[in-house]
Amino acid sequence: MNQSVLYRYVPNADSAEAQLVIPTAERELIMQIHHNDPMAGHYGEDGTLQKIAKRYYWTGMKKYISDYIKKCPECARFKATNQKPAGLLRTPVYSQRFEVIAIDLFGPLPQTDSGKQWIFIVEDCATKWVELFALSQASARQCATTLIEEVFMRHCIPRRIISDNGIQLVSAFYNRFALR
Repeated sequence: MNQSVLYRYVPNADSAEAQLVIPTAERELIMQIHHNDPMAGHYGEDGTLQKIAKRYYWTGMKKYISDYIKKCPECARFKATNQKPAGLLRTPVYSQRFEVIAIDLFGPLPQTDSGKQWIFIVEDCATKWVELFALSQASARQCATTLIEEVFMRHCIPRRIISDNGIQLVSAFYNRFALR
């Protein structure tokens, strides 16, 4: 007993510190501080018990903490077992070649003797066929020209073009080209 406060000390315990014995009226406050507080983190039963047991003790502490956490609305809502499984990724299946293409730019790379330093990538999503084109600049005009001359003229105009919204692929020029 120290200043009208009762401590519990167990010499063979993991912690060398004495645990403050908590009266029944203070248990709710201890749980709010060590479980509900934004800095507490809503640990599960074991984590909360370990955090509290380092400094505090009361009879039936494990059951009290277990019951408290089972009634915690945040823990019930976000508990992993209450979440829907993600499920399998549904990959779209394309029926025709060059119905949907994906485009991207890669670079800048070290400049070649002919002044090329960018690679324009075009992939057919149905067949996974990839075509690479060397460009001197990563401009919307060069990308559009390459698409028209090298892809559309040889294969067909796709129904959809997928890109990562790179600045060259969403420019005003490219948008005008796409609306034609």
